[in-house]
Amino acid sequence: MSALPSAPLHHPLDAPLPADLTGSGHSWFTRYRRYPVFSVPWARLRTLSFGVVALLVMLLVVGPSTLDEPLSRIPLGGYTQLAVQLALPLLLGPWLGSRVRALGLPETREYAALVAVVVATVLAVLAFHQFAAEPMKQGLAELTGAVDASGQRKRMALAIGVMVRNPDDAASAAAPAGKPGAETRVTNAIASIAVSLWLGGGVALWGWRRERAGLAALARERELAQAQAQRREAELQLSVLAAQVEPHFLFNTLAGVRSAIATDPARASEMIDRLVDYLRAAIPRLRSSGGSEATLGGQLEIVRAYLGLMTARMPRLRYTIDAAPELLAAPFPPLMLISLAENAVKHGAEPKIGPVHVEVLAQRNAAGGLEVTVADDGAGFSASAAGSGIGLSNIRERLRQMYGEQAALLLKARTQGGVAATLTLPPE
Repeated sequence: MSALPSAPLHHPLDAPLPADLTGSGHSWFTRYRRYPVFSVPWARLRTLSFGVVALLVMLLVVGPSTLDEPLSRIPLGGYTQLAVQLALPLLLGPWLGSRVRALGLPETREYAALVAVVVATVLAVLAFHQFAAEPMKQGLAELTGAVDASGQRKRMALAIGVMVRNPDDAASAAAPAGKPGAETRVTNAIASIAVSLWLGGGVALWGWRRERAGLAALARERELAQAQAQRREAELQLSVLAAQVEPHFLFNTLAGVRSAIATDPARASEMIDRLVDYLRAAIPRLRSSGGSEATLGGQLEIVRAYLGLMTARMPRLRYTIDAAPELLAAPFPPLMLISLAENAVKHGAEPKIGPVHVEVLAQRNAAGGLEVTVADDGAGFSASAAGSGIGLSNIRERLRQMYGEQAALLLKARTQGGVAATLTLPPE
């Protein structure tokens, strides 16, 4: 078996991903995961969700420390630096990534560009921390009066969490207040890089790869299901064609014509005319694809020609076809109705002794769907194997592939004898 081509997947960036890939249970915080990674809706909803959480955290941190404190004693520079270091990767990485995805690059180049965006975001945060944070804090200190006699800002230690220090550590005890040691600076840098990597889309790169793999798997499943449906369609079409032109069908018809020539020439002529009508109606439609162009009117034409031929062969058979003119143009799956008509004749009319009637009725149901019933007053389920034949199983399988649970084939015994088979299709 040859491998499927690895063509790039083009899911619309502004449309939600399939529920099979993302699931359906998303809270307000995770609803951004319903959209393609690094798309505009993903970036917008992710920024909103993360921004709300970051704002709440900042309020919890800043609020208690600002109560009953003069402005000059509030570490405003530290708070502003923290806010910038959270907002910069949160805004920069995802939005630059959405610009990259909008370019529609090939998969390998797109992934490399997204990696470059994340790396650039982390470097931008480090550059801010290295070159812009101190001037910004100095400017805020001058505005709020938190400067010493020489005009330099008063250094304040901003600690979030718990700090554990050994009082016997001479290096820790000798370190000036507000000036972290080398080990602390390295720890802060690592923490800053980790947070920036997460907010800037580093974890989303893995989500992007998982998304691509999931879309490829769904595409393979759809292709497989479509191929299986087409195969079943072709098999059923061939089986119906074989059943309708198989030798014994033609031989029986021609034998009936030969027998009638000597005793009833008019009936023999009628049988030939009916056979021509039937072949004229059936063969062109069987040769066609029989897809979306198939209509109820076309399928009823085949059934009418078939039942007319069988009536000429069996004078005790009568039939009626009732369908409103406005229903004839309605789409209808090909080859199903003729199969039900053949079942009615083969399992209902032929085994019964005496007159038999086959009725075809098409109508709308209360939900607006189409219902087509093929009913006979023939031998009933005892001769038709309780409706469990291969042809009926094929029809049910095709309905399931085409309409899911919205269509059905129902067989039931009639009180006056015989069987009624009803095909129900959803509204158009």
